[in-house]
Amino acid sequence: MPNGSLPPVLLLTGTNAAAWTMDNVRMSFEASGYVCHSLTYRHHDLPPGPERDAKLVGLSIADFMDDARQAIGEIGESPVVAGHSLGGVVAQLLAAEGALRAGVLLNSSIVNGILPTTDGERELGKLFISAGAFWEQALGQDLELLTKYGLNTLPTDMQRDIHARLGTESGRVLFEFVFWMYDVHQTTLVDHNKVSCPLLFISGTEDKAVATSTARLMAERYETADFLAVDGACHYIQFDDQWPETAAKALDWLSRKL
Repeated sequence: MPNGSLPPVLLLTGTNAAAWTMDNVRMSFEASGYVCHSLTYRHHDLPPGPERDAKLVGLSIADFMDDARQAIGEIGESPVVAGHSLGGVVAQLLAAEGALRAGVLLNSSIVNGILPTTDGERELGKLFISAGAFWEQALGQDLELLTKYGLNTLPTDMQRDIHARLGTESGRVLFEFVFWMYDVHQTTLVDHNKVSCPLLFISGTEDKAVATSTARLMAERYETADFLAVDGACHYIQFDDQWPETAAKALDWLSRKL
């Protein structure tokens, strides 16, 4: 049953995704009495095809920030945000605007000022470079790469199912956080001194896209942040077998911080 004394929760997805990728998170929070609101970024609900890709090309994280601000306005009060991957970037930017009660960041992508700490992350960056002017394109997910960097702890059938449901993404969005140092707009620059709400950075130790050592560097920028490493969890941490235990720890943290 919803608990009216708890703040609302806004769920933010990663790249290439729609609200379904946060269903496990939503169910965990709802079971604890939170009312959840799931956001699918603009055009990410369109089916695969030329129309979707044409609308995605050129979109920026700044556009997704506008989508999130609109969602918060419709909610009518400052929410807790649970953000996965790119959703963690949006959550940090919103926190610096004073828009959140708290943030739970699941394997957040990197923000301006954070460099990769592992060879695997650097190799992933080189793969983007080899794609040419990817920031001018809409990019899909390669199954082999997604399995290696994002779904590496999950069963093969689940890996294929998630890959099949993910769509294309604005290459500019990927450029803005992977290559933040070349982004003339500095889209992912977070003024960490303006963040006063509690943040929980959750990092899977088997995340090959954003290593735990890299995630820890992000968390250390904030005086209000805590850090939780989850042994054996991949980038899509909400699909791992230990998600119920991870969710319970996040919810316990929230109960102490709100």
